[in-house]
Amino acid sequence: MCKYAYSCRLCKHTIGVNATYENMQEVKVEIASDCPNLGMFANNPIRLDAMRELMVPKQQSDFARLLEDHHHLSDCSVYDSVIEAIGREMGRYYEIA
Repeated sequence: MCKYAYSCRLCKHTIGVNATYENMQEVKVEIASDCPNLGMFANNPIRLDAMRELMVPKQQSDFARLLEDHHHLSDCSVYDSVIEAIGREMGRYYEIA
């Protein structure tokens, strides 16, 4: 499990990300934050295709689309932090050229 915590560069709220590699493709992401804009993600694990999220640009990311569907601000650093946590969790299992 990768535990990642930081302060959002936009709103300065604390955001915690836990990423757990579940199988060859899937990663479970849990987000905890005192930010009111991320309330809908608290206590609701998100399952993502880890390799796809690492390889596609933000505009094609399922996680970025999920944020947009909930009218989340695009300047928030939660997207970057989730992608970073996924990469750290996968560790030796991926290589990006």
